[in-house]
Amino acid sequence: MFRSAANPIIRLVFAPILLLFYLQCNGAALPILAPMFVVIFLTLMPSIPPVSMLLKILLILFFVSFGVVFLAETLIDSPSGFALFCWSLLFWSYYRSHRNPKDILATLTLIVVIIMAIMTKQMSVSISGLPWLMFEGFIIALAVTYLSFLLFPGDEQDILPDDKSNDEAMVHIGLIAFKATAMSLALAMLIGTGTSQSMLIAMTISSMIKAPMPHQHKTFSQNRLVTTTIGILFTVPVMLSFTFNLPTWVVMGIAIFCGIQLACFAIRRQCRLSIYQLLFTNFTVLTYQIIKHQAADSFSAELMRLISIATAIFIGAVILNLAQRDNLIKRSKLN
Repeated sequence: MFRSAANPIIRLVFAPILLLFYLQCNGAALPILAPMFVVIFLTLMPSIPPVSMLLKILLILFFVSFGVVFLAETLIDSPSGFALFCWSLLFWSYYRSHRNPKDILATLTLIVVIIMAIMTKQMSVSISGLPWLMFEGFIIALAVTYLSFLLFPGDEQDILPDDKSNDEAMVHIGLIAFKATAMSLALAMLIGTGTSQSMLIAMTISSMIKAPMPHQHKTFSQNRLVTTTIGILFTVPVMLSFTFNLPTWVVMGIAIFCGIQLACFAIRRQCRLSIYQLLFTNFTVLTYQIIKHQAADSFSAELMRLISIATAIFIGAVILNLAQRDNLIKRSKLN
């Protein structure tokens, strides 16, 4: 409807933020789910999806929402069985994302595993109602994504694709197994500490390590750390506006403006898909956690969240460096 070269940025910024404020103001349960899924859909689908793809996505959403959680419920009373089930899903998701970094099923499964594990093991919350809640969030996100493509058409050309792994099968499988094990251990440690930011930290780590390992690992890792660290600072103006009790529409306007600046920053940094997705997922989640707190608590809570993401970035960097070292050792053995 409104054709412009800036439409991809407008979609990625306006759609999740407007949806987040709408759901938050209307008292929706877990209002962050649908906006977070909107970010994922918009970054994985550079153009409007055809009807056949929408049907395929609906089947994927149904499987992820009900199939995965149902199997987890049957294993919830067996700690070893539940842990092995989560590890298997992580391994399978990382394997699919290595073959295709834009794989929707892999990305959504990673998110579901993290939410499911933290809600059951740390929060001791029953996940019986989680499938319907997540499926509702998926459907809302899919509808908003499709509507945003209709209102602001145009293909996304500024997001660079992630590198695909060209390693031998054995090295490839070993690297994926290492990532799944490292993510499982990180998730177990977060649940053990009981921190309120476990979900945010786990999602940040998972997003950082899910992409294949490029050959120029050192430069890639440094760019990823710098970009992610600077990216989270774009929520500071939103936090300050909420702390000073500005009207909701002003806070929303500042959030949209900061989101646009974040998109421009990511384009200038020539961010690849995984980092682009990570930046806007963190931006949306941080914005939600700002507006759900009372203004007086927002500043201290925001500092804790920034520290949490810094911790996640550090853990992700350690895993990436260990993975690269393990990969180099296996390469030397093969040669």
